[in-house]
Formats: sequence, C-alpha cells, structure tokens
Amino acid sequence: MKKIVLFITVSVIMLMAFTTTSFAQLPLRVVVNGNRVNFPDAEPFIDDNGRTQVPVRFVSEALGAEVGWEGSTKTVTISQRDKEIKIVIGKKDYTINGEKSLMDTEALLKEDRTFVPIRFVSEGLGARVDWDPAVRTVYIDTREKGDIKDETPKDGSIIEVDGYLVPNDTNVVIAKAQSSDKVETRISINIMKPNFEKQVEDLTFALENKFGKDIANQVRKHVEQKKNWSDYLPEKYIYVEKTEQYIWIRKSVAESISINVMLPRYVPSTSQYDDVVVEW
Repeated sequence: MKKIVLFITVSVIMLMAFTTTSFAQLPLRVVVNGNRVNFPDAEPFIDDNGRTQVPVRFVSEALGAEVGWEGSTKTVTISQRDKEIKIVIGKKDYTINGEKSLMDTEALLKEDRTFVPIRFVSEGLGARVDWDPAVRTVYIDTREKGDIKDETPKDGSIIEVDGYLVPNDTNVVIAKAQSSDKVETRISINIMKPNFEKQVEDLTFALENKFGKDIANQVRKHVEQKKNWSDYLPEKYIYVEKTEQYIWIRKSVAESISINVMLPRYVPSTSQYDDVVVEW
C-alpha cells in the first residue's frame, strides 16, 4: 500500500513539473484588434516586475501610432492623433500629453530594441488591455465593444500539446517525432472524423500561435483543397524564415492529411517528387 501511495505521489509531482515546464516555454502573443502582432527579430517577455515588455515600434504601429527616438536623452515618443506619450529608458515616470504618470516597472533597451511595458502604453493611447494566462496572450483593443469579432478562445479551454496550443476538444493529432534527424513534430487531421472544418480551424490556430498568421493561412489554403476523402492532395513545402524550418504537407490520396514540421535548418530534397509544390 505504501509503495502504491509513493508511486502516485511521485507521478503527480512529475506531471505537475512537466505541465509547468511546458507552459513556461510557450511564446508570448500580442493580439491587436483581433490580429496577432509579429515580432521578426525581438520577442516580447515578462520582466522582473511581472509586466509584459514588447518592442515598442511593432505594437505602436499596429495601433496606428508613430514612434520617435531621442538618443541623447534616451526618450521614446509615441504619438497617435491627440495623444503623446513620452517614456525615458530606465525610469518609471512617464508623461501623457505632458502630464506625469508612474509605472510600476520601466522601459529598457535589449537586443538593440526599445522595450516598453505594453499595458501602460496601450492604455495611455486609450486602448483596452486584457491578459489571458491560459494562452499567454495580451489582447489590445481600440474598437467599440459591439464591433469586436475575436474568435480566439479565451475561456480557459485551451491546452498545450508538444508546444502547440489547441482547443481541448480538438481532433487534431500533434506529436513530437521520436528519434528523427529530419522531423520535429508530426501533425495529422482526418477528413472522415466528425467536423473536419473544425479540425482545419484548430490546425490553423495551432500553427498561427507557433509560426504566425501568414504561414498558418498558407497551410490552411493548401489543405482546404481536399473536399472529399478520395480527393488527391499534392505535397507542398512551406518555408518559415523566422524559425528556419520547413513545413511539409505530405501527399494525401485517402482520408488522412499528414503535416511534418521539419527540424530547424534541415533542407529537404524535392528531386524525387514530380508534383510537389515548393515555396522557398
């Protein structure tokens, strides 16, 4: 009996440790008015004060604001119509239209980029800001509430499977490739399973979180060519420049569609295929 209790206790501890590690590795996402912001060369992060820091230019431009930089005073200026925010690197006080305010953290320079606390900047420009810890996503919105059409699930019904976010009722199969020197992750959907359209939606959501909207839509567009289980779907390689990976949509002649995410910097050879579609 004691051995059984000990085994259960150890198993629970290991499961908790694995879950914590998996979620800690998920990337931070920033969504402005329903659209994910892509950061090509510097990723958002959570600072020591628990605030999400983002490269100021990309988010400000997504909000329709202009960004200025004064190197001698290390001051970044964010302007949008009748609003002007001035933040000095390394200081907690900042101004909105000349009026002083105080943050509980500070802007900083990292990787040759100016990072600012996203909540203070967004709210200073009049936007609403929400944080969903389940999917590690900051939602910023400037629209009227009646106009908001954000289909991203935010009710805690999202799970993480081998580094990909999917709804917990998904039929999409995602698994890390074991002992492969070419493939990182294998993903599959099946046109014969219930609600194939939802599988495609879930697949798109998972890929968008991992690789961005453009890549996810390319995969979706190709997969949606298969309307029936007997339709022929040609192979296709799609290159993800940001992560230096290829996504291989394998040839399908039956009900299953298999997608392989190749290991970073692995370059596939397509010489053996006559009908493969390649986007380098």
